[in-house]
Amino acid sequence: MSDIQTTAAPDGWKPTGGAGTVPKLVVPTHIDGLSDEENTLLRELAEVWTRHASRNRTLTAYYEAKEPLVDFGLTVPKSIKDHYTPLGWARKAVDMLAELCVFEGFVSPGVDDPFELQDFMSRIGFTSVLQQAIQTALIHGCSFLSVVQDFEGRPLIRTHTAESSAAVWDYPNRRVRACMAITDVDDNNEATGLVLYMPDRNISVQRHLGYWWRVDDEQPTIDNECSVFRLAYKATEVKPFGRSRISRDAMAIIDGANRTIVRAEANAEFYAFPKILLTGTSEELASLGTDDALKLYMGRYNMISKDIDGQSPTVTQLAASSMDPHLTMLKSWAAMFASAMNIPASSLGIVSDANPTSADATEAQREDLIIEARHCDRDFGESILQAARLVARIQDPSVPDEELMKLQVDWKNPNTPSSSMSADAFSKLAGSIDSFANSEVGMTRAGLSRSEIVRLKADQRKAQAGQVLDQIRGMRQQTEQQTDTAAREGGMNEPEQSEPAAGTTQKA
Repeated sequence: MSDIQTTAAPDGWKPTGGAGTVPKLVVPTHIDGLSDEENTLLRELAEVWTRHASRNRTLTAYYEAKEPLVDFGLTVPKSIKDHYTPLGWARKAVDMLAELCVFEGFVSPGVDDPFELQDFMSRIGFTSVLQQAIQTALIHGCSFLSVVQDFEGRPLIRTHTAESSAAVWDYPNRRVRACMAITDVDDNNEATGLVLYMPDRNISVQRHLGYWWRVDDEQPTIDNECSVFRLAYKATEVKPFGRSRISRDAMAIIDGANRTIVRAEANAEFYAFPKILLTGTSEELASLGTDDALKLYMGRYNMISKDIDGQSPTVTQLAASSMDPHLTMLKSWAAMFASAMNIPASSLGIVSDANPTSADATEAQREDLIIEARHCDRDFGESILQAARLVARIQDPSVPDEELMKLQVDWKNPNTPSSSMSADAFSKLAGSIDSFANSEVGMTRAGLSRSEIVRLKADQRKAQAGQVLDQIRGMRQQTEQQTDTAAREGGMNEPEQSEPAAGTTQKA
């Protein structure tokens, strides 16, 4: 029986996105069947998960536009604050970058399907799974790819978010040293299954009725290296697991914009029902309820009698403050957020007269975001390549390392030019570089996607095969005609023998 220690939930923890979408972890201090070193490693990983749990939940809340209103408590009434509409700027910043990081497959010089990875990706739906992993990496700073084997020994790639996993970094070798991933939860959203990825093997543990035990099934790793690879956004030597695209300054800007929206909504109430000041009225008119006051305001003809002293009442309408300061401030917040996230301000729904109208001006606003997408492709591609090489070695252990090192990740060009620009560049390059037009590089430069290139090359092979058959058929017909002609000419050149006359005898 093992001792159990429950990790304290961080202060202010509340599940986001529904009832308990983020798992809760009960950390065992000791599990029978694990060595002391393995138990120590598991506790270390659980502490890493607990230390980052609150921050990850906050980032998820901002991405899902469920962040709380950070208000100063000065001017806005509680009834408006409780029903404010949060902005979705964080989701826009993440999704705009994720949509430019489009994985299209693996390529290797002279090979259409290197190491049969295309069949592997189709079997597990790797393209869609990877896109989700990239999205969560941008939200939390990192996500993980783990390479395991199924019951038949075939390779699989699993993805783990930062909310359900934790890892420690091997600084000398610049790779993941070990990783813990939550694989199953109960009805209370408490973790009941864990996988411990270590350099020499992968171990599964389960919890039932509050007790943990090790599952007998374990998998050895290849070359004694952890089979988990990180997808990190803007990783550094200090932060090897990256940092969230929803940075602290971005969240502060979103908080300011939310406050501006709430103040604008409060100000809009004065436009819907302007405040009227009545002086010199009777007590009966002054004590009108809300509905009666609204009828008085909305009525077409209204009469106000004199008060008991015979004084005539005066009506003064208080002018509502202008909405322009709120809109100007919101545009300022949008400009600051767009600058911090390298996205066009027009993508945030802020329309102004200065918005670009030409395609070149719009493309210039996206230049910084395109450069950032290229950097993400480069950083993500390294980990994806490591996972793909491990998959290839599991499928065929005899694959030489020299061939594996030629493998590359094929990304869609984030700077998607117009069709006319692609055609112009293609024609110029095809005229100056031999065999450029029929190469995959040339087809990519022409704006064709990888699936279109595959179909086009298949059609070309089919057309070439048809041409070869036509040539063979034509050569066969030509040979038959030559044979018939030669046979006819040979029969005409033979000497004719005259028939002997009647009554004569031929001598031998």
